[in-house]
Amino acid sequence: MRTLACALLVSSSLVVACGGTIDGETASIPSSAEAELAPSGPEDGEWGTWQLLSVDGPDGRRQYDPPFVELDLHPSGAAFMWTCSVGPRTGQGERCPFYARHGCLVGTIALEGDVWRVHFPTKDGMRTAARGDVVDEPSGDITVKGEGALHPGGHYRRVGAATREGCAP
Repeated sequence: MRTLACALLVSSSLVVACGGTIDGETASIPSSAEAELAPSGPEDGEWGTWQLLSVDGPDGRRQYDPPFVELDLHPSGAAFMWTCSVGPRTGQGERCPFYARHGCLVGTIALEGDVWRVHFPTKDGMRTAARGDVVDEPSGDITVKGEGALHPGGHYRRVGAATREGCAP
């Protein structure tokens, strides 16, 4: 008898959870507009550590000798940017070691309308040190149309998952 009662209780819960009715009560079913959720972050591959691969030069051509800069984008909305003082040339796929990260900026990445934007305030929070729009490239890289400490046309290549340690401002 207890088994039958438990089975009925579980099946009643499932019917209500799936939008059915029990004793005349209807579970609410979201409309198609409500069911569409805003994206929670960039495409899955965009969370992680990105290395500056090239920058757009004044003549519109890409220059492949930029400084060793990395962006670290987290699903939580945290963003970090640093310059690396040691290591291989940028674009080699090796991350900057924590001890060599300097010029650290701590900020956010957020969806504004349908554009992902990174924003790095100054340490006092009164001004913007850097900001930019993140744009997907067909190659799988990203471009950050930046200003301030971010290059106006910086092309970044993903080198791994977001770091746990970030950097220290």
